[in-house]
Amino acid sequence: MFMVARGDLVRILLVNDSGNVHPMHLHGHHFLVLTRNGKAVRPWSTDTLNMLPHERYEVAFRADNPGLWMLHCHNLGHAADGLTMHVMYGGVMTPYRAGKTAHNDPE
Repeated sequence: MFMVARGDLVRILLVNDSGNVHPMHLHGHHFLVLTRNGKAVRPWSTDTLNMLPHERYEVAFRADNPGLWMLHCHNLGHAADGLTMHVMYGGVMTPYRAGKTAHNDPE
């Protein structure tokens, strides 16, 4: 869980230490791509970033859409194996549960 507050400017370093391609997707927001492999890029806005093997990206987004959102690999097998995280706004609650004990397994 990655906790944020409304209005925060959130910077995240995404690191692909594998030999696989990972299309990383952020729900509820668009992020601005700032660097690739430690070097500044001409920034662009997206909600999905196709990360090639061994790439590193620094991205940023404004926390302006309160909720509980996923940031995950869009290769669903990778997401099911754990390549996922949540962006959660402080004070936001959800009545839903996920996982095997809740019988609400996304895959």
